[in-house]
Amino acid sequence: GRGLTPLTPWHPPDSTNEFIGGREDVAPIDGVAPGGLCSALVLVGAFDRHTGVPVMGVINEPFFQRDPQTRRYTQSLHPGV
Repeated sequence: GRGLTPLTPWHPPDSTNEFIGGREDVAPIDGVAPGGLCSALVLVGAFDRHTGVPVMGVINEPFFQRDPQTRRYTQSLHPGV
């Protein structure tokens, strides 16, 4: 190769409908958001191109919590190797 890494990024289409809908009024059930912005996740991963084995990934919850005063969201990151 031309110095290309054997790792390939992977980004599945997660929670696109929840993000587009933008609903903020969906109440959690047993601590889990069943829909709305709080259920929107972004998964980015990488796998070895030769073996197909996943080697790392990160899940981002971009709308994890909303500050009641500023009304801005904080995110939560969940890396995995």
